[in-house]
Amino acid sequence: MKKVEVSFITINYNSSQHTAELIDSILSNTDSVSYEIIVVDNASEDKDFLSLKEFLKDKNDVKLIRNSINSGFSSGNMLGVNHASGQYYFFVNNDCKLLNNTAGVLKTYLDSNAEVALATAQIVDANNNYSSSHKQFPHLLKQLFGNSVQRKFSKVKFPSNRVKLDKPTQVEVVSGSCMFFNADAFCDIGGFDTAFFLYCEEEDIAKRVWESDRKVFFIPEAQIFHEAGGSTEQGFLMQQEFYISYYHLLNKHYNRTGRILLKMALFFKLFFRMFKKKMGVRMFLSMLSGFPQKNSLRYSQKIKKHHEEVV
Repeated sequence: MKKVEVSFITINYNSSQHTAELIDSILSNTDSVSYEIIVVDNASEDKDFLSLKEFLKDKNDVKLIRNSINSGFSSGNMLGVNHASGQYYFFVNNDCKLLNNTAGVLKTYLDSNAEVALATAQIVDANNNYSSSHKQFPHLLKQLFGNSVQRKFSKVKFPSNRVKLDKPTQVEVVSGSCMFFNADAFCDIGGFDTAFFLYCEEEDIAKRVWESDRKVFFIPEAQIFHEAGGSTEQGFLMQQEFYISYYHLLNKHYNRTGRILLKMALFFKLFFRMFKKKMGVRMFLSMLSGFPQKNSLRYSQKIKKHHEEVV
């Protein structure tokens, strides 16, 4: 059995065409590293799953895992980890495409910088514009007074995501669409928190990387295309899911005073949105109820009769 250096892990949910294009880009652009591709199908419709299975029938080094329930981003990726054997885990959204030897570039950097546990690539959008590859954690000063004030008083000066970076730079949080992990570090901090169904997983895990005395970096030489929203449709329930995850993030990482102040800031933000946004009133009412976990999309998922299948 060959030694696997990089395990690509991606989730398919009723978007097999995107997944096929991602896999083609991996096969076309990845060299200088040994790798495997793990696709977790999060209980897609039979037609979509069978289409993906047909596409993969002659593809080597690809594992297709059929989940019996849509378990979301964190749990879906953790299912993929259970089948991964690489020294590095490359979590990549299925609506992405590699534009160069992305995995090779990221691996080379982490090989030479043992203190870096997590890295991301330069992400570009459909217009070939640089997209947001990194961001900041929702610090209290940032939420109350804005990015510039937060950066002024912060001990560590992380760059704004509006600044074009042309060299490897440490950043606070990377985009969840492209996360390249040292596998040992990922396992050491416990992997993704499966309490998150969708959204805020990257803020949570990046913070835990920093708290473990490791670093997070942006590597602009590695490039990837991301067609945002390729596997999810935005609507009230999806937007509410973001805030449910956001509340979990605040409850997990802040003390009582911090939670109160951050939730007050969100209160005023959503209050004024009532008069501007189509679903503003409905979202504000959901916030008044505390964005309860019981409203998460996690609890509307149905278990399909087929058992977990590995192809």
